[in-house]
Amino acid sequence: MDKKEKEIELKKEETKSKPKQDIKKQEYTVEEFAQQSKSLFQTQPECVVAAFQLANITQATEEQAKKIIKSFLEMEV
Repeated sequence: MDKKEKEIELKKEETKSKPKQDIKKQEYTVEEFAQQSKSLFQTQPECVVAAFQLANITQATEEQAKKIIKSFLEMEV
């Protein structure tokens, strides 16, 4: 192996050993979730808006929104 090949091999090994960086997940507004409420959460837009208002949140990732809405829909009245 010449010098360049060794450098390439070292870079490959470094890349494999480095942990993947957390990619910041996309956040959406309440209005965007409300527009897609039936396909994402199988509920009415009003429920999405109410869940976010109760949680006092205006933006969230899809994963966070699912937790917020699930919690809201399972809440005892």
